[in-house]
Amino acid sequence: MTSQTDPSASSQGPSRKDRRAAERSARKSGSPVPSTSQSSGRSMWLITGAAIAIALLVIVGLVVVSGGFEEDQMAAVSKPEVPAPALELRVGRSLGDPQAPVKIDVYEDPQCPACGLFTERIEPLLVAGPVTDGQVFLTYKDLPFIGQESLDAAIAMRVAEEMEGKFWDYHQVVFHNQEGENQGAFTVDRLADMAELLDLDRTAFLEAMKDPAYLEAVQAEAAEGAALQISSTPSVVVNGEVVTGVPEWEALKERIAAAASGTVDGG
Repeated sequence: MTSQTDPSASSQGPSRKDRRAAERSARKSGSPVPSTSQSSGRSMWLITGAAIAIALLVIVGLVVVSGGFEEDQMAAVSKPEVPAPALELRVGRSLGDPQAPVKIDVYEDPQCPACGLFTERIEPLLVAGPVTDGQVFLTYKDLPFIGQESLDAAIAMRVAEEMEGKFWDYHQVVFHNQEGENQGAFTVDRLADMAELLDLDRTAFLEAMKDPAYLEAVQAEAAEGAALQISSTPSVVVNGEVVTGVPEWEALKERIAAAASGTVDGG
């Protein structure tokens, strides 16, 4: 089989050898060198890649400077839907009849998620039932141990009580606005926002927060908890018997009934 010359070859333009010779001649004469489609494609890819890399660096820089994406920013403080306990039930940081047969002390940390569950689910049942019925005298106790924000929130609750008798209002707002532990939910500024939400004077509130007497009171109460060997929150003390964690409501009702009859076994 003999090879034949492709009749179309002469119509396909200059050969590679001819193009190279033309480029060398252009360089010698100083004329622009014609670019090929292949080199143009490579250049375009290089430019596009560099632009993407620069854009990514700019985005990362903006995220670092701003401290994160917008979705990570803290939401504004708000009130819970459930109203605070009735004024006639309040005795400072306690609720109910001081002569009630069952005394319940609840040791809590404002940043503790389980304490948030207790406040949301169990506390309203206690207040609506045995507290209102005169069977239980309920008292909130400070045991802030998670961090500075816990300590500041505990102080803030005491300040709210001292200013306008609004411990229970403020207590509910604090636990409603939990946002993780030591993440900025309970900075002094946000605690002041919560005070304003309850119509407390912001300037007076912030000034009171500096009073060392409140800090000393919180620390003294936490020491009482330590003396009872309480090391976790929430801890519910029913007539001197400690129950750790968030109790089931039915189990707590049974314990209250046993305490009222003097048969609580501490189990």
